[in-house]
Amino acid sequence: MNTLPDAEAVLAATRRLHEDIRLAVRERLEQARTARRPELANRPGAWGAGDIAYALDEVAEGPLAGFADALGRRHPLTIVCEGPGRMQRAGPPGGVPLAVLIDPVDGTRSIMHDMRSAWVLTGIARCRGASTRLSDIEIAVQTELPTTSAGVYHVLSARRGRGATIARHDVRTGEQLDEQPLRVPERLPLDNGYFAFTRYLPVERTLVAQLERGFLERALPALGLDSRLIYDDQYLCSAGQLQLVTTGRYRLLVDLRGWLGAEHGLPNFTAKPYDLAALLVYQEAGVPVLDAQGHVLDAPFDTETRLDVVAYGNEQLRAAYQPHVRAAQEALARRR
Repeated sequence: MNTLPDAEAVLAATRRLHEDIRLAVRERLEQARTARRPELANRPGAWGAGDIAYALDEVAEGPLAGFADALGRRHPLTIVCEGPGRMQRAGPPGGVPLAVLIDPVDGTRSIMHDMRSAWVLTGIARCRGASTRLSDIEIAVQTELPTTSAGVYHVLSARRGRGATIARHDVRTGEQLDEQPLRVPERLPLDNGYFAFTRYLPVERTLVAQLERGFLERALPALGLDSRLIYDDQYLCSAGQLQLVTTGRYRLLVDLRGWLGAEHGLPNFTAKPYDLAALLVYQEAGVPVLDAQGHVLDAPFDTETRLDVVAYGNEQLRAAYQPHVRAAQEALARRR
């Protein structure tokens, strides 16, 4: 695949967008904290494209129009974004059309209470109209939106075929402190890490508990795992979970909310394509990110497709865990 024309300028514009969103979110969180008015950040609002919007989402969406105008002066542009939905700019004659998938705040429910980081996500591809998919993304950036007590934040980025990087920045100045290649550890212990089976809503918890138990009943004796060294975590943020997989904290992420909803008719919500806008980062870092059937995850650029996400800390862990995840799914499906 040919690299995107103007890739450096596109990447720079994306980083500026993320910084503008970070600063806007930080300002609103500080206002809510100092005024002791949490509703300035966590007040529920209207339903946008893909999910309900909270007060903090509305603040984060402010810089999007400027980004669209700036990039639209260089390229015909289609932006698909949680919240605002679809935006288009005609661009100059002869310019290469771009498709941009954006989640301004992935993890709103955590950051709006100033509990845990959220992330800005952007994936950029050559536009193929309605056929554009996550697998077409050539540039991806994921920027941390930290809590008000944090001193640093992280920026993950990738260009197809060139690997991924992770950089630390100073919260006060935005200055980059350091940058390193981002690559999953080649060797990780099978246990002594987090095994996250996503269960955000009460309606999901009984079934997810059965799925998790089915996995553990198989994996513990088969792999010789120590149950005291298997930890749980519920991070209400797909990108945050995948960042933890990529950096070796999570051994396994099983988010089968879409599969459970289809199998059991659950009125639940799931990950959407914009939640995976930075998928290229994890792939370039070596994370196996799969769907409910065990295939490489892919999806169209839209705001409604319901996704499942199963990710492993590296290929060694995928080989060890995947048969037990699939067996637990099959056993749960037979109980219908």
